Amino acid sequence: GRDINFYGFEKLTAQGIIACKLSDAFEKHNNLVEKYLYRLVNNKTGKFEAMNGALWNDGIFLYIPKNLKIEHPIHLLREAGLHNSVTFPRLLVVVGENSELTLIDEYGGGSQNMEQGLSFSNSAVEIFGLQNSRTRYVSLQRQTSAMNSFLTHRAHLERDAQMLTLPFVFGSSLTKQNFGIELTGDGANSNIYGLLFGSNRQHLDNHTFHHHTASNTTSDINFKVVLKDKALSAYTGLIKIETGAKNCEAFQENRNLLLNKGTKAETIPELEILNEEVSCSHGATIGPIDEETIFYLNARGIDKDNAVKMIVSGFMETTLRKTPEDLKERLTGFLEQRLENI
Repeated sequence: GRDINFYGFEKLTAQGIIACKLSDAFEKHNNLVEKYLYRLVNNKTGKFEAMNGALWNDGIFLYIPKNLKIEHPIHLLREAGLHNSVTFPRLLVVVGENSELTLIDEYGGGSQNMEQGLSFSNSAVEIFGLQNSRTRYVSLQRQTSAMNSFLTHRAHLERDAQMLTLPFVFGSSLTKQNFGIELTGDGANSNIYGLLFGSNRQHLDNHTFHHHTASNTTSDINFKVVLKDKALSAYTGLIKIETGAKNCEAFQENRNLLLNKGTKAETIPELEILNEEVSCSHGATIGPIDEETIFYLNARGIDKDNAVKMIVSGFMETTLRKTPEDLKERLTGFLEQRLENI
């Protein structure tokens, strides 16, 4: 497998945290790995997932024991190789009962241009939130423009577990992401708030799935997409509530902001409700910036370019506010770069 280095984990490992290569975990923590690995993402999930399961070469295992609050975010950085590189990262995370974790999962690297050949990344993430755990998972994809990037993310939440998932996408030529959360214990909660910015000829394809199998579970999805140049976005989202899952609340929204005529967005929100004792809704918007808003700002001495930047920044702010503070500064920088020459 690829070299994986761990820095600054000395104090955490003394508290019982396990952070190691997935290949090493098979030898040192076999009982844990066998209990959780491939339960959520396996060869039955899909063809890309089967490929990752057979070929993963960049695996990480992270285990948080019960009753432990991790004060600072744990940051994973996976850099793809240059020039025709192929990587298959895999991540297995278990957050123990009554424990709290913020995890930043960052993907970078890849070929610098098409002439050097296309790079390929196929990632799989499995996260288990045990009873009354709190997990904040940030996925940051900033890979190069000569990259095709695929990610399958699955999470399993037990009784009263809470999870906040924050997908951010800025890079790669083609991005296909699939986020699925199983709410299997009473009182479990999952929120997914995504932020994607496509430019040039980027193609963004995202799918979300909240599966409520237990009563009194809640979920919320809000995917925000900004497109410029000739970028494309496709989003599908499914909420499924099973027959025995009573008193559930589930909401889903996808908002697309098109900065010029060459862009295109498609959105398909879906509900599959198998009982009546629930509260559910979904919504979607696709369109350009409101000209009246730009006129209002122009009338107050703000030129059009800066007015657009202000509107886009405001559109994204509610999502950025949920990220760790030091990461928020980097994300704001990525957005400012994308808003140049609009």
